Amino acid sequence: MTTFALTELLGRPVVDAAGTPAGRLRELVLAPQEDRARVSSFIVKTKAGDRLLPFQGITAVNSGLHTSSNYSEWKAPDGTEGFLLARDLLDQQVIDVHGRKVVRVNDVDLHEDVVDDQVVLRVGAVDVGLRGAIRRLLKGVVPMPALKTVLRQIPEKPIPWDFVDIIETDPARRVKLKISHERLAKLHPADIADIVED
Repeated sequence: MTTFALTELLGRPVVDAAGTPAGRLRELVLAPQEDRARVSSFIVKTKAGDRLLPFQGITAVNSGLHTSSNYSEWKAPDGTEGFLLARDLLDQQVIDVHGRKVVRVNDVDLHEDVVDDQVVLRVGAVDVGLRGAIRRLLKGVVPMPALKTVLRQIPEKPIPWDFVDIIETDPARRVKLKISHERLAKLHPADIADIVED
C-alpha cells in the first residue's frame, strides 16, 4: 500500500490512454453516499476547462495520473459531483478526539491499493499537525527531496478518517466535521465548553 498526501497529488499531470498530456489534477471527489472513504473521480484542469475523470479508468497514480480512457470522453463537471477534498476539507475545523479540542485540517492522507486488479485510492486520515502545514507552505518552493528530509523530522499528527463524520455542507461550501454523537456524549461538559470556546 502506497500513501500520498492530498497536496502532493494536486497539480500532478494527467495522461490519457493515447499518452497525451491532458491537464493537471485539480480536485479529488468522494461520493459519501456510495463509499465515504473511496475516491470516486477526479477533476482535471485542461485547456478546454475542467473535466471529470471517473476513477475506474485510472491505471496509475504514482508519477502522475495515467488513465485508460481518452480525454475526449471526459465530461465537464456539473456541480453535483460530491464532496471535494481540497475545497470542502482543507483548512476546515475538526474536533480532535484525543485532544478534545478544535483543530484545523492541514492535509489529507490517501492510501493507494490494488483490489481485483483495479487501483483504489482511499482517504486514510486528516493531518492536523505541523507536518501537513509545512508540506503545503513549502510545496513548489523547496525541492521535493529536501522537503521530504525536513518532513521526516516532524512527528505526524493524524486523525483517522473513521473518526471523522461529515455533518453538512452549506452553500458557502464550508464543511463542519465532528466526532460521532456517541463519542461526543462521553465528553465531560467542561471539555465541550472548551471546544465551543475555541
